[in-house]
Amino acid sequence: MDPITHTLAGAVIARVGGDRRTPLAAATLILAANAPDIDIISLWTATSFGSIAFRRGITHGVYALLILPVVVTMLIILWDGLVRRRRDASLAPVHAYWVFALAVIGVVSHPMLDWLNTYGVRFLMPMRPTWFRGNALFIIDPYWWMLLALTLGLAKRQAAQRTIRIAAALALAYPLVLIALSRAGTRLAERVAEEQGIPSGDVLYQPIAANPLRAQLIIRSDSAYHFGALRWIGHPRVSIDGPHILRGDWSDTRVILARRDPDVRDYLVWSQYPWVEIDTTATDGSVTVVFGDARFPRGGIAGGLGGLSVSVR
Repeated sequence: MDPITHTLAGAVIARVGGDRRTPLAAATLILAANAPDIDIISLWTATSFGSIAFRRGITHGVYALLILPVVVTMLIILWDGLVRRRRDASLAPVHAYWVFALAVIGVVSHPMLDWLNTYGVRFLMPMRPTWFRGNALFIIDPYWWMLLALTLGLAKRQAAQRTIRIAAALALAYPLVLIALSRAGTRLAERVAEEQGIPSGDVLYQPIAANPLRAQLIIRSDSAYHFGALRWIGHPRVSIDGPHILRGDWSDTRVILARRDPDVRDYLVWSQYPWVEIDTTATDGSVTVVFGDARFPRGGIAGGLGGLSVSVR
Protein backbone atom coordinates (compact mmCIF):
# COMPACT_ATOMS: atom_id res chain seq x y z
CA MET A 1 0.00 0.00 0.00
CA ASP A 2 0.98 3.65 -0.13
CA PRO A 3 2.86 5.49 2.66
CA ILE A 4 -0.31 7.30 3.80
CA THR A 5 -2.04 3.98 4.53
CA HIS A 6 0.99 2.61 6.40
CA THR A 7 1.29 5.82 8.45
CA LEU A 8 -2.42 5.91 9.30
CA ALA A 9 -2.38 2.24 10.30
CA GLY A 10 0.57 2.78 12.63
CA ALA A 11 -1.04 5.86 14.16
CA VAL A 12 -4.35 4.07 14.72
CA ILE A 13 -2.65 1.15 16.51
CA ALA A 14 -0.96 3.69 18.77
CA ARG A 15 -4.14 5.60 19.53
CA VAL A 16 -6.30 2.58 20.29
CA GLY A 17 -3.97 1.22 22.95
CA GLY A 18 -0.31 1.41 22.05
CA ASP A 19 0.27 4.84 23.55
CA ARG A 20 -0.80 3.56 26.97
CA ARG A 21 2.21 1.24 27.06
CA THR A 22 5.12 3.62 26.63
CA PRO A 23 6.01 7.18 25.67
CA LEU A 24 6.78 7.62 21.96
CA ALA A 25 4.43 4.75 21.05
CA ALA A 26 3.01 6.65 18.07
CA ALA A 27 6.46 7.59 16.81
CA THR A 28 7.59 3.98 17.17
CA LEU A 29 4.62 2.53 15.30
CA ILE A 30 4.67 5.09 12.49
CA LEU A 31 8.41 4.69 11.96
CA ALA A 32 8.17 0.89 12.09
CA ALA A 33 5.14 0.77 9.81
CA ASN A 34 7.12 2.58 7.10
CA ALA A 35 10.54 1.03 7.79
CA PRO A 36 10.43 -1.71 5.09
CA ASP A 37 10.08 1.00 2.45
CA ILE A 38 13.73 1.82 3.05
CA ASP A 39 14.11 -0.08 -0.21
CA ILE A 40 13.28 3.23 -1.91
CA ILE A 41 17.05 3.77 -1.94
CA SER A 42 17.02 1.43 -4.93
CA LEU A 43 15.78 4.36 -7.04
CA TRP A 44 19.46 5.28 -7.36
CA THR A 45 20.51 1.93 -8.85
CA ALA A 46 22.64 1.78 -11.97
CA THR A 47 20.00 0.20 -14.25
CA SER A 48 16.65 1.66 -15.28
CA PHE A 49 14.66 -1.22 -13.77
CA GLY A 50 16.93 -2.02 -10.82
CA SER A 51 14.51 -0.32 -8.46
CA ILE A 52 11.48 -2.46 -9.30
CA ALA A 53 13.63 -5.59 -9.10
CA PHE A 54 14.65 -4.66 -5.55
CA ARG A 55 11.37 -3.22 -4.23
CA ARG A 56 9.16 -5.34 -1.98
CA GLY A 57 11.93 -7.87 -1.67
CA ILE A 58 14.60 -8.29 0.96
CA THR A 59 13.44 -5.36 3.12
CA HIS A 60 9.97 -6.95 3.24
CA GLY A 61 11.22 -10.51 3.83
CA VAL A 62 11.75 -12.67 6.89
CA TYR A 63 15.23 -11.39 7.76
CA ALA A 64 14.08 -7.77 7.63
CA LEU A 65 11.14 -8.58 9.88
CA LEU A 66 13.70 -9.69 12.48
CA ILE A 67 16.24 -6.90 11.99
CA LEU A 68 14.12 -3.79 11.39
CA PRO A 69 12.30 -3.87 14.78
CA VAL A 70 15.69 -3.88 16.50
CA VAL A 71 16.86 -0.91 14.41
CA VAL A 72 13.65 1.03 15.10
CA THR A 73 13.90 0.29 18.83
CA MET A 74 17.48 1.53 18.96
CA LEU A 75 16.58 4.74 17.12
CA ILE A 76 13.66 5.46 19.45
CA ILE A 77 15.75 4.81 22.58
CA LEU A 78 18.54 7.03 21.26
CA TRP A 79 16.08 9.82 20.43
CA ASP A 80 14.53 9.50 23.87
CA GLY A 81 17.86 9.76 25.69
CA LEU A 82 19.74 12.20 23.48
CA VAL A 83 16.94 14.57 22.47
CA ARG A 84 13.56 14.16 24.17
CA ARG A 85 14.63 13.82 27.82
CA ARG A 86 17.62 16.09 27.37
CA ARG A 87 15.15 18.83 26.47
CA ASP A 88 12.94 17.99 29.47
CA ALA A 89 14.50 15.82 32.17
CA SER A 90 11.15 15.48 33.95
CA LEU A 91 9.71 13.30 31.17
CA ALA A 92 9.31 9.59 31.82
CA PRO A 93 11.68 7.39 29.81
CA VAL A 94 10.43 4.98 27.18
CA HIS A 95 9.96 1.32 28.12
CA ALA A 96 12.39 -0.61 25.94
CA TYR A 97 10.32 -3.82 26.03
CA TRP A 98 7.16 -2.11 24.81
CA VAL A 99 9.04 -0.06 22.24
CA PHE A 100 10.39 -3.28 20.77
CA ALA A 101 6.98 -5.00 20.88
CA LEU A 102 5.32 -2.07 19.09
CA ALA A 103 8.18 -1.95 16.57
CA VAL A 104 7.55 -5.61 15.75
CA ILE A 105 3.84 -4.92 15.25
CA GLY A 106 4.54 -1.92 13.04
CA VAL A 107 7.15 -3.64 10.87
CA VAL A 108 5.06 -6.80 10.40
CA SER A 109 2.01 -4.72 9.47
CA HIS A 110 3.84 -3.31 6.45
CA PRO A 111 4.23 -6.43 4.27
CA MET A 112 0.81 -7.61 5.41
CA LEU A 113 -0.75 -4.44 3.99
CA ASP A 114 1.41 -4.61 0.86
CA TRP A 115 0.11 -8.14 0.28
CA LEU A 116 -3.40 -6.74 -0.19
CA ASN A 117 -2.82 -5.36 -3.71
CA THR A 118 -1.81 -6.85 -7.07
CA TYR A 119 1.81 -5.70 -6.93
CA GLY A 120 2.58 -8.36 -4.36
CA VAL A 121 5.36 -8.86 -1.83
CA ARG A 122 8.17 -11.38 -1.47
CA PHE A 123 7.79 -12.60 2.12
CA LEU A 124 10.45 -15.31 1.78
CA MET A 125 13.31 -13.16 0.54
CA PRO A 126 16.23 -13.71 0.44
CA MET A 127 15.66 -17.50 0.52
CA ARG A 128 13.03 -17.61 -2.22
CA PRO A 129 11.85 -14.86 -4.60
CA THR A 130 8.23 -16.08 -4.66
CA TRP A 131 5.62 -13.32 -5.05
CA PHE A 132 2.47 -13.34 -2.90
CA ARG A 133 -0.57 -11.19 -3.72
CA GLY A 134 -3.90 -10.64 -2.02
CA ASN A 135 -5.52 -8.96 -5.07
CA ALA A 136 -8.06 -7.25 -2.80
CA LEU A 137 -7.36 -3.48 -2.75
CA PHE A 138 -6.04 -0.98 -5.23
CA ILE A 139 -2.65 0.29 -4.07
CA ILE A 140 -4.23 3.64 -3.05
CA ASP A 141 -7.65 3.34 -1.42
CA PRO A 142 -9.21 6.65 -0.28
CA TYR A 143 -12.12 4.91 1.46
CA TRP A 144 -9.75 3.05 3.74
CA TRP A 145 -7.92 6.32 4.36
CA MET A 146 -11.20 7.81 5.56
CA LEU A 147 -11.99 4.91 7.91
CA LEU A 148 -8.50 4.95 9.42
CA ALA A 149 -8.54 8.75 9.70
CA LEU A 150 -11.98 8.62 11.36
CA THR A 151 -10.70 6.16 13.97
CA LEU A 152 -7.63 8.29 14.57
CA GLY A 153 -9.67 11.48 14.85
CA LEU A 154 -12.10 9.96 17.35
CA ALA A 155 -9.21 8.68 19.46
CA LYS A 156 -7.51 12.08 19.46
CA ARG A 157 -10.75 13.78 20.50
CA GLN A 158 -11.06 11.22 23.33
CA ALA A 159 -14.46 10.04 22.15
CA ALA A 160 -16.27 7.26 23.98
CA GLN A 161 -14.30 4.01 23.86
CA ARG A 162 -17.29 2.20 22.35
CA THR A 163 -17.38 4.69 19.47
CA ILE A 164 -13.64 4.32 18.89
CA ARG A 165 -13.92 0.53 18.92
CA ILE A 166 -16.75 0.63 16.37
CA ALA A 167 -14.70 2.86 14.06
CA ALA A 168 -11.65 0.62 14.47
CA ALA A 169 -13.78 -2.46 13.75
CA LEU A 170 -15.05 -0.86 10.52
CA ALA A 171 -11.49 0.02 9.50
CA LEU A 172 -10.45 -3.60 10.09
CA ALA A 173 -13.54 -5.07 8.42
CA TYR A 174 -13.09 -3.06 5.22
CA PRO A 175 -10.05 -4.95 3.84
CA LEU A 176 -11.46 -8.26 5.09
CA VAL A 177 -14.65 -7.70 3.07
CA LEU A 178 -12.60 -6.83 -0.02
CA ILE A 179 -10.48 -9.97 0.43
CA ALA A 180 -13.71 -12.00 0.47
CA LEU A 181 -14.95 -10.22 -2.66
CA SER A 182 -11.64 -10.91 -4.40
CA ARG A 183 -11.83 -14.61 -3.62
CA ALA A 184 -15.45 -14.86 -4.72
CA GLY A 185 -14.78 -12.82 -7.87
CA THR A 186 -11.82 -15.00 -8.80
CA ARG A 187 -13.90 -18.17 -8.50
CA LEU A 188 -16.72 -16.61 -10.52
CA ALA A 189 -14.33 -15.49 -13.28
CA GLU A 190 -12.77 -18.97 -13.44
CA ARG A 191 -16.23 -20.47 -13.95
CA VAL A 192 -17.17 -17.98 -16.69
CA ALA A 193 -13.82 -18.51 -18.44
CA GLU A 194 -14.39 -22.25 -18.44
CA GLU A 195 -17.89 -21.78 -19.86
CA GLN A 196 -16.41 -19.69 -22.71
CA GLY A 197 -13.83 -22.34 -23.51
CA ILE A 198 -10.85 -20.46 -22.12
CA PRO A 199 -8.56 -22.88 -20.26
CA SER A 200 -7.84 -20.88 -17.12
CA GLY A 201 -4.50 -21.56 -15.53
CA ASP A 202 -4.81 -18.48 -13.33
CA VAL A 203 -7.16 -15.50 -12.84
CA LEU A 204 -5.97 -12.12 -11.59
CA TYR A 205 -8.61 -9.98 -9.91
CA GLN A 206 -7.50 -6.32 -10.10
CA PRO A 207 -9.60 -3.84 -8.07
CA ILE A 208 -10.37 -0.57 -9.84
CA ALA A 209 -9.05 2.67 -8.37
CA ALA A 210 -11.63 4.38 -6.13
CA ASN A 211 -14.25 1.72 -6.95
CA PRO A 212 -13.82 -1.43 -4.85
CA LEU A 213 -17.00 -2.95 -6.33
CA ARG A 214 -15.44 -3.28 -9.79
CA ALA A 215 -12.36 -5.13 -10.98
CA GLN A 216 -10.39 -5.84 -14.10
CA LEU A 217 -9.68 -9.48 -14.86
CA ILE A 218 -6.70 -11.19 -16.46
CA ILE A 219 -7.16 -14.85 -17.34
CA ARG A 220 -3.90 -16.64 -18.02
CA SER A 221 -4.10 -19.58 -20.39
CA ASP A 222 -1.25 -21.66 -21.77
CA SER A 223 -0.66 -19.32 -24.72
CA ALA A 224 -2.27 -15.94 -23.93
CA TYR A 225 -3.66 -13.46 -21.42
CA HIS A 226 -7.37 -12.79 -21.83
CA PHE A 227 -8.93 -9.64 -20.39
CA GLY A 228 -12.31 -9.01 -18.84
CA ALA A 229 -14.18 -7.11 -16.17
CA LEU A 230 -16.25 -7.80 -13.07
CA ARG A 231 -18.82 -5.59 -11.39
CA TRP A 232 -20.63 -6.53 -8.23
CA ILE A 233 -23.49 -4.15 -9.00
CA GLY A 234 -24.94 -4.53 -12.49
CA HIS A 235 -25.13 -7.11 -15.28
CA PRO A 236 -23.44 -9.00 -16.70
CA ARG A 237 -21.46 -9.52 -13.54
CA VAL A 238 -18.49 -10.97 -15.42
CA SER A 239 -17.55 -10.20 -19.01
CA ILE A 240 -14.55 -11.69 -20.79
CA ASP A 241 -14.63 -10.06 -24.17
CA GLY A 242 -11.60 -7.80 -24.28
CA PRO A 243 -8.55 -8.25 -26.52
CA HIS A 244 -5.93 -10.81 -25.61
CA ILE A 245 -2.13 -10.73 -25.58
CA LEU A 246 -0.08 -13.74 -26.64
CA ARG A 247 2.44 -14.79 -24.02
CA GLY A 248 5.04 -15.30 -26.75
CA ASP A 249 7.75 -17.83 -27.48
CA TRP A 250 10.21 -17.66 -24.59
CA SER A 251 12.36 -20.42 -26.10
CA ASP A 252 13.24 -18.35 -29.18
CA THR A 253 17.00 -17.77 -29.32
CA ARG A 254 16.46 -14.04 -29.91
CA VAL A 255 14.38 -13.81 -26.73
CA ILE A 256 17.01 -15.73 -24.80
CA LEU A 257 19.68 -13.33 -26.10
CA ALA A 258 17.58 -10.25 -25.20
CA ARG A 259 17.04 -11.57 -21.67
CA ARG A 260 20.76 -11.14 -21.00
CA ASP A 261 20.23 -7.38 -20.97
CA PRO A 262 20.41 -6.11 -17.32
CA ASP A 263 17.23 -4.03 -17.72
CA VAL A 264 15.32 -7.03 -19.02
CA ARG A 265 16.53 -9.22 -16.15
CA ASP A 266 15.44 -6.63 -13.64
CA TYR A 267 12.08 -6.06 -15.33
CA LEU A 268 11.30 -9.78 -15.35
CA VAL A 269 12.05 -10.05 -11.63
CA TRP A 270 9.08 -7.73 -11.05
CA SER A 271 6.85 -9.00 -13.86
CA GLN A 272 4.38 -11.70 -12.80
CA TYR A 273 2.30 -11.81 -16.00
CA PRO A 274 5.07 -11.40 -18.59
CA TRP A 275 4.67 -11.48 -22.36
CA VAL A 276 7.18 -11.13 -25.19
CA GLU A 277 6.94 -10.15 -28.87
CA ILE A 278 9.51 -10.18 -31.66
CA ASP A 279 9.45 -7.32 -34.17
CA THR A 280 11.35 -8.12 -37.38
CA THR A 281 10.36 -5.03 -39.38
CA ALA A 282 13.68 -3.22 -38.95
CA THR A 283 15.61 -2.70 -42.20
CA ASP A 284 19.10 -2.77 -40.68
CA GLY A 285 19.05 -6.49 -39.96
CA SER A 286 18.31 -6.11 -36.26
CA VAL A 287 15.37 -7.58 -34.38
CA THR A 288 13.46 -5.79 -31.61
CA VAL A 289 12.32 -7.94 -28.71
CA VAL A 290 9.52 -6.33 -26.69
CA PHE A 291 8.75 -7.36 -23.10
CA GLY A 292 5.71 -6.38 -21.07
CA ASP A 293 3.51 -7.31 -18.13
CA ALA A 294 -0.21 -7.91 -18.70
CA ARG A 295 -1.07 -6.17 -15.41
CA PHE A 296 -0.03 -2.80 -16.81
CA PRO A 297 -1.18 -0.93 -19.94
CA ARG A 298 0.99 -1.60 -22.93
CA GLY A 299 3.24 1.32 -23.73
CA GLY A 300 6.03 3.28 -22.14
CA ILE A 301 8.52 1.21 -24.08
CA ALA A 302 11.30 3.64 -23.15
CA GLY A 303 10.69 2.91 -19.48
CA GLY A 304 8.06 2.30 -16.83
CA LEU A 305 6.00 -0.73 -15.91
CA GLY A 306 4.36 -0.81 -19.36
CA GLY A 307 7.36 -2.61 -20.85
CA LEU A 308 10.66 -2.21 -22.61
CA SER A 309 12.30 -3.20 -25.87
CA VAL A 310 15.77 -4.51 -26.74
CA SER A 311 17.43 -4.69 -30.15
CA VAL A 312 19.40 -7.83 -30.96
CA ARG A 313 21.19 -9.06 -34.07
